[in-house]
Amino acid sequence: MASSAATTARPGACHVGDRVRIRRQRWQVTAIHDAPGCRTLTLDGLGPFNLHEQRQLFEPFEDIEPIDHPSPAVRWRTGQSRWHAEWRDVLASSGGWNALRGAGHARMAVMPHQLEPALAVVSGVASRLLLADAVGLGKTIQAGLTLVELVRRGAAASILILTPAGLRDQWRRELAERFDTVADVVDLHRFAQRGIDIPVGVNPWMVPAVAISSIDYVKRPEVLPAVRARGWDLVIVDEAHLVSPGSDRYRAVSQLCGLALYVVLLTATPHNGDRDAYQALLTLGTDAGEPEEEETCLVFRRSRADVQLPGQRRVHQLRIRPTAAELRMHASLDRYAAAVRAEHGDSAPSALLLSVFRKRALSSPWSLERSASRRLVLLGGSGDSDRDDGQLRLPLDDGAGEFDRDDQVPDFDAPALQDIRRERALLARIATLAGIAAVHESKLAALGRLVARLATRHEAVLIFTEYRDTLLHLQGSLLPEALVLHGGLGRRERTRIIEAFTSQRDGILLATDAAAEGLNLHQHCRCVIHLEVPWNPVRLEQRTGRVDRIGQQRTVHAFHLVAQHPAEAQLLRMLQRRADIARADVPDRHTVDVG
Repeated sequence: MASSAATTARPGACHVGDRVRIRRQRWQVTAIHDAPGCRTLTLDGLGPFNLHEQRQLFEPFEDIEPIDHPSPAVRWRTGQSRWHAEWRDVLASSGGWNALRGAGHARMAVMPHQLEPALAVVSGVASRLLLADAVGLGKTIQAGLTLVELVRRGAAASILILTPAGLRDQWRRELAERFDTVADVVDLHRFAQRGIDIPVGVNPWMVPAVAISSIDYVKRPEVLPAVRARGWDLVIVDEAHLVSPGSDRYRAVSQLCGLALYVVLLTATPHNGDRDAYQALLTLGTDAGEPEEEETCLVFRRSRADVQLPGQRRVHQLRIRPTAAELRMHASLDRYAAAVRAEHGDSAPSALLLSVFRKRALSSPWSLERSASRRLVLLGGSGDSDRDDGQLRLPLDDGAGEFDRDDQVPDFDAPALQDIRRERALLARIATLAGIAAVHESKLAALGRLVARLATRHEAVLIFTEYRDTLLHLQGSLLPEALVLHGGLGRRERTRIIEAFTSQRDGILLATDAAAEGLNLHQHCRCVIHLEVPWNPVRLEQRTGRVDRIGQQRTVHAFHLVAQHPAEAQLLRMLQRRADIARADVPDRHTVDVG
């Protein structure tokens, strides 16, 4: 055996940054101070029993064994893939219990901010996470890393992933391709396919170790009890902002999260300006007790600047002067709104009715004309006003979902005015003036000029509108060559359209918000046009995030078409107020000390 003198570094041999073994522990030299006859070494622990422990020892009075460190003068270059592979090995092998073993096998680029949530869970800092990073910063990867780490440690044997229906297959692919994790998509169709393999009396939700299902499927009264009976170790909720308080979705997801040992919520837009809704999201699945006793989520909120990603976003606001015909259309809608408010005040049903008409008027005169005409048909077929019981019967559901109510035809079948003949006359006037205004729409004219300008630069363009009526009108009257995505398309048709768009150099894709979930177009497109300003600030970020994601190498351009009309000016002020509230309530950044 070699003597200690043989393994002791000579005075002056250690350098800052060297890794050494002293007293059977691994250390890194972080500072050196010279003194007469010796040197003081400041050390930072690297091993499982001294991780992040700091010590000061004296050279040459300690046995110091260098650990295969290179000379400070030695440098070498390596490719990005090799660098990521080396770092994955370090993550999987260093840090003792806190080592991220799943990262060592994951097929992913190593980005520090994506490791923090998993580190927070495995180090015991938190068991409930809200991943609220900006759109495109890899929240799915962060949730996948957390899942893999819990499984490898034996802390989670049953995992339930709840998503909008359109994202189920995307989650399954991500887990398989990046983490070698097999997950089963569970819905009525797949249960029917597998029914012959499950014995009678066995809860089918007990079969998959990792189950992916639609939020709207598990909330069904006939489905939820069986899902709840599993007692999941980990529940992951994607697009968690869709789980609005007071809805069937919230009640179902809250029950499932309340039984889970770990909860991970994902949303780039956790706060829409409603503080109560944000607080309900933070305490999803916890017992309603004293506010200071409630278990809230640990929030991770990082922007592209926080994680030092390249690229930037430029926002352009195009002010559009309405035509005289459009101003007359808005005036007729104002008269109808005044009549409804005079009888119903600001009651929820009447406010909803008027907001739908106003939103459609700001989207396109064509959309308003279609809505007014449909309502005329409904009122004409409903008989006399004796049916009116003072309430507007509206077909409401639990909020925005796979088929967003804003993306469908609103059928309000009850009169809003006691004098039904007066309401028909007012609606007929709106429909007539909207039809006249639709002949020459100011926004469509501006959109045509903008698209033509982008086409000269061979830019692919993604155009968003809230309404399918407006979308189909755009395609039929202005952009017949454009591809179309809306919430009524099936999975195969949706995939075909996306593949067709990404295969074109300068294609045009028209989409509604309900069809945008899960779109990743950053490698093909950088220009997003908002035909109208959505009334929910959440949607603006979700839309632009389809192209402003990790991997986008160019500057993203977002264009907002804004009518110079008091109604749209009031909308912008409301959006600004809600955005200010959200910024005040949600921390800009949360970094966790997991040492």
